[in-house]
Amino acid sequence: MLKSGVFVTDVADKPMPQTSQHPPVLGGGRSRHLLWLALAAGLAGLPAAAEQAVDLPDGSDRSKDADRTMQAVEVVGRISEEVFAESTFSATKTETHILDIPQSISVVTKEVIQDQGLVRLNDVTPFVAGANEFSVYDDITLRGFRSSDARRVNGLRTYNNFWSQPVIAHLERVEVIKGPGAATFGDASPGGVINMVTKKPLDRVRRELSVGLGSFDYRYAAADLTGPLNDAGTLLYRLNAAIEDSESFRERIYFDNRILAPSFTLLPREGTRLNLDVVWIDSESVLDRGQPAVHGAQELGTVPIGVSLTQPGDILDSDSLSTTLSVEQDLGPDWSLVASLQDYRYDERLVEHRIDRFLSDTEISLRYGDRDTEAEVRSGTVYLTGMFETGALMHRLVAGVDHADSDTFSRDFSARNVGVFDILNPAYIDRDVTSYPLAESSSSPYGGTLATTGYYLQDQISVGSWEVLAGLRYDRFSPETLDGGARFDNEGGNELSPRLGVVYNLDDNRSVYASWITGFEPPDVGINSPTYGGPFDPSESVLHEVGYKQLAFEGRLLFTASIYELTKTDSIVYANSPDNPDLYVQRGEERARGFELEAAGQIGDRFQLIANYAFNDAKITEDADPAIVGQVKENAPRHSATLWGRYSLGQRWGLGAGAQHVSDRETFERTLVLPDYTVFGAGLYYKADSWQANLMVRNLTDRVHWTGGYNYGRVFPGDPRSVTLTVNYRF
Repeated sequence: MLKSGVFVTDVADKPMPQTSQHPPVLGGGRSRHLLWLALAAGLAGLPAAAEQAVDLPDGSDRSKDADRTMQAVEVVGRISEEVFAESTFSATKTETHILDIPQSISVVTKEVIQDQGLVRLNDVTPFVAGANEFSVYDDITLRGFRSSDARRVNGLRTYNNFWSQPVIAHLERVEVIKGPGAATFGDASPGGVINMVTKKPLDRVRRELSVGLGSFDYRYAAADLTGPLNDAGTLLYRLNAAIEDSESFRERIYFDNRILAPSFTLLPREGTRLNLDVVWIDSESVLDRGQPAVHGAQELGTVPIGVSLTQPGDILDSDSLSTTLSVEQDLGPDWSLVASLQDYRYDERLVEHRIDRFLSDTEISLRYGDRDTEAEVRSGTVYLTGMFETGALMHRLVAGVDHADSDTFSRDFSARNVGVFDILNPAYIDRDVTSYPLAESSSSPYGGTLATTGYYLQDQISVGSWEVLAGLRYDRFSPETLDGGARFDNEGGNELSPRLGVVYNLDDNRSVYASWITGFEPPDVGINSPTYGGPFDPSESVLHEVGYKQLAFEGRLLFTASIYELTKTDSIVYANSPDNPDLYVQRGEERARGFELEAAGQIGDRFQLIANYAFNDAKITEDADPAIVGQVKENAPRHSATLWGRYSLGQRWGLGAGAQHVSDRETFERTLVLPDYTVFGAGLYYKADSWQANLMVRNLTDRVHWTGGYNYGRVFPGDPRSVTLTVNYRF
């Protein structure tokens, strides 16, 4: 691209369009205050504590009688140590067996996280059918649609800072609920909702310590402690703590993370369950703006994958604190009231050197930035669940309301043309930043607010071998954009989101299903101003899906197959314009058609299998620009697959091996295509009575590959060969 005689290739400094959570909210108005008062009143009105313990669930059971004892909100931890989850709370707001949900759901459990040595959220993508990295940020493609927005923690919406991936040491599992999911979650990405479930207390003592060492000075230590705090077992605790101090194969990039996550569950009397969850994360790192490539090159690989534009003194430091209170109160044998409140606060400090523009095919003019960001999200939900019969029909009803206020504020100072960087002869030197002509950016301060309120009704109906899931949700949203200190009161709106799904149980271990699910996304308030091409219309989406699920090998392996068509209208995408690098545009329609196969579990006593394959044909189907109609969507691979097997040689030793494949992908620069890749891995396992060790080798053949990319200025190389040793001690 040319601008005033020079190449311009950088993506705008703001993350790609998010949903309502990414530049989020502190809305006003009488209704918001009334809702928070109602939530608080609901929590305050719970019965006083009594010295009576309750039996805790030890797993999931598909029988209808067992359904009556399942938790409506997750306050007690998961005891099972399988590599798949038999039930989920988030997809239906009550604990529901995975075979009874007419929707594809991928779950990466803590067992997979530990066995594979996964550290950050993007690490789970190989183990989710149809998922791949869009970039090295909190930025994932699901079924061909970019999902850097739809994050939930324990089912409640939170803030996605985009520039760094969440660490996952404190998570019980990562759930990916495929499809728009508006009837359950409100506005969300059409590809799916990523829900991070934190570890909850157990009613038995379990203590575990982990230590990891590996390539690129990887050092990691973690503790996971849980059990009762009193003799009656009515007060339970769990404490997760972790620290990471690591370098990277990328120049000047490092990771220094600390996590402290206590969780307490109170069971004061039969029918009353409370959980308090706190997560504090402190991170010191550097923002990796990606590897620059030779501009206009037909193939990548000329520039070493370690090259970055980062200079000494650059930092990306952040601090977040999340507090969640969840309560479930039984109102009788078949009815309960659930309330959850979450407060999330985030602070970020960014100092960086990055690309401003290409001066030639191999020389880059550097830009310097200094930015502070603050964000806060307050979210809550109150809902009633109940079971009743009408003739031969068994109903499980959910009716409720949720609300979220989110607010983000950034102040940015920058200076252009502060140096020249040669990508074939890179220099990392101390630079006198005090000499830079630093000035507040024209768009600073920027951010915005968004208030959303949703009212929902859902009925799970059972009759014989049939299950019907019907839901309807009404949402109101009120956005405001801050751009260059000016506030733009964008037009709010409302959306009605229905869903309908049917499950037929072939027997106790097999089911088939069909679903129709709708969704929407308000424009990201961070870019919904004239500076960025706004204001924009909300986007809408619809999913049609059929599938098959089976618990095989005596219930120890879960297999899922799904076929889908997913359509999104009015998608907001980066324009990659040479005349305006901050410009976004709205597309007419995008459509993905494909199928997924997924299996996870145990085959016999010795062999563990994790396997998935996804075929996805994601294209632009309608647009005002006919030249792009028929083009493949950005970073949407046609094929992706993972295969991992672990074989136990006896009581102590085990071997593991596997591979991941991702086909080629388009970028925002249509002349730049990211090549396909296949990487192999292997593991050696040793287990004694109270401890175990895992030796993992990733990218065995040291394949040079790229997991994502925007344009010639920013592609994201995958890790070269690495070795990691993790030792876990349980006592």
